[in-house]
Parts: sequence; structure tokens; C-alpha cells
Amino acid sequence: MLTEKDLTIPDAVDVYEKLSVDELRIIAFKDTGTDPRMAEDLTAAAHADGRSVLLELADMSDAGQERGYQLALDLGVDRVVGAWRPEVAQAFAGSGKPEYWPFVGSLSGSPLVLSSTPDELAAEAELLSGTDGVRGLVLMPYRQSSYDPVLLMERTAAAASVPFLIAGGVRRDAAQIAAIAAAGAWGFTMGGAALADRHDDPESVTERVSEILRLCREAPGAH
Repeated sequence: MLTEKDLTIPDAVDVYEKLSVDELRIIAFKDTGTDPRMAEDLTAAAHADGRSVLLELADMSDAGQERGYQLALDLGVDRVVGAWRPEVAQAFAGSGKPEYWPFVGSLSGSPLVLSSTPDELAAEAELLSGTDGVRGLVLMPYRQSSYDPVLLMERTAAAASVPFLIAGGVRRDAAQIAAIAAAGAWGFTMGGAALADRHDDPESVTERVSEILRLCREAPGAH
């Protein structure tokens, strides 16, 4: 994910164009910190390379979500992540629309923080994953400190009938990546942990992404 602290990095297109990792299949960025022209260029570049594009809507205000969903349609991204909205699920249910992956749980602040209990997450995961137009769910178990993140992932996995993605707080840590894989997550996003040294060492992004993908391949139960 070409983001830091819930903002798309200003040099996202340049960083992407210098990235040399054939195995990488998905590029992601956020509505916050970007502008339409940069978003268009980044989406077009990723699609030209045969990759899919995920847009995460970090502006959780009503107006921000509305702008973000329109941006997703205008760009033609493959997946859009945002707040749960029944009308969005209905609008995105048709063919040719981005896949709708709503957040599970109550989120607030910037960066976003999760405040739901395991029972609340399980109930919402069951409800949303059974709703027409919802193609996946997004969980932020590492953006809270009240519960074991593994417990939150396991409860979500048990209740959901669609794939779920882990976002926020994922590091270059073999044990953490293995736990995410073991819980049955479809994948995870990682921003700042992969981009931290890009200004001093532009090649570091390729090196870090390659290392992360290696950890994914080696994680028990990875798919």
C-alpha cells in the first residue's frame, strides 16, 4: 500500500514505477492525501502492468465516503474499501463495478482505531458477508489494544462467508504474518513498514516488498 499514516504518499507514482517485484499482484492507496490526476496515473500504470488496484477510503465522514465511492467508480479500481453502507452494496452489486469490501467493526480517529468487541465483530461479519453486493470484509485487529488480534481474526473468520482482508499495523514480522495466514485471512495491506527508507534508499522498497512476499510464501497455511 502506497501510504503512510493513513495518507497516500505524494510520490506514489514514482515509487510504483521504480518497484521491481513481478510477484506483486495488487497495488493499494487511499483517498486521503491523493488527487484525482495522481490516482488516475497510478491506477492506469498498475492496470497496464496486469495488477489489480484497491482503493481504501480513510475519510470516514459522510461526505468523504461519498466522494471516495465516486472516485472508485471514476478510476475503475478493482476493489474499494470503506464504511458499511447498504446503498453502496446495492449500487456496486452489478457487473463491471468495483468489488465492495466494507470495514467490519466501529472505527474512529486518524489513523483509524477499532473499538468493537469480538462478539460485535462476529455478528457484523455474519450480517455483512450475507449481504448482496459485499464481496469481502476488512478487519483492523492491530489497530486496538483491548483484545488479542488473533482472537479477533479467528472470530471474524468463523462468522464470515466471504474473504476478509487485514489492514493497519501489519509489520515485516514473520510471526505476525504467519498468524494472519493461520487465521485464514485472504491477505493484508502494508504501507509505512515497506516504505520507511525510500527517500534515502529508493531500492529499499523493492527489497522490503520482496522480503514480505517471501514471508507470505513461507507462512504455514499460506495460500
